[in-house]
Amino acid sequence: MKIADEIVKSLSDIIKNKKILEIACGDSEFSLSDSKYASEIFATDISLERFYRRNIKEIPDNIKVYEMNAAELKLKDEEFDLTFCYNAIGHLVEMKDLVLSEMLRVTKKGGLVVLIATWTMDKKILYELHENWVRKDNGKDLRYMQNSKYSILIIEKNFCADQDTLAAKTGRY
Repeated sequence: MKIADEIVKSLSDIIKNKKILEIACGDSEFSLSDSKYASEIFATDISLERFYRRNIKEIPDNIKVYEMNAAELKLKDEEFDLTFCYNAIGHLVEMKDLVLSEMLRVTKKGGLVVLIATWTMDKKILYELHENWVRKDNGKDLRYMQNSKYSILIIEKNFCADQDTLAAKTGRY
């Protein structure tokens, strides 16, 4: 079983029948795994070159792929139940606060932003984000899971309901 399939299976209860956004999807490995459970998936990346290079024979009907900058999502506010970033936060580190702000903006109230890392550089960033939020807010509305294969940081939308709160949580003033 691929690691993306393993992670999706472990999160299947929160993914089932949800409208999902994946930012920085790369070759869409995670979205393809999600498609077994989600009702609708919007997979976005700054460039779709890796997606097309994968040469997928058949794209599931519930996946739509769009070229889009994660720091400037051209999507409506509160459009998605879940917003995922899988193995990409390390590539977005210079603009992670803006990306997190956008992810929260497009996630419905009560929805979840889920950051997943299997790579060492991404795991370190997730741990630092977790520690920063725990120090500032005692971990309220935040879940962090880690094992030898991957780390997952889940943020409930209510945690950062407005831009001022997000700025305070991320250290961006």
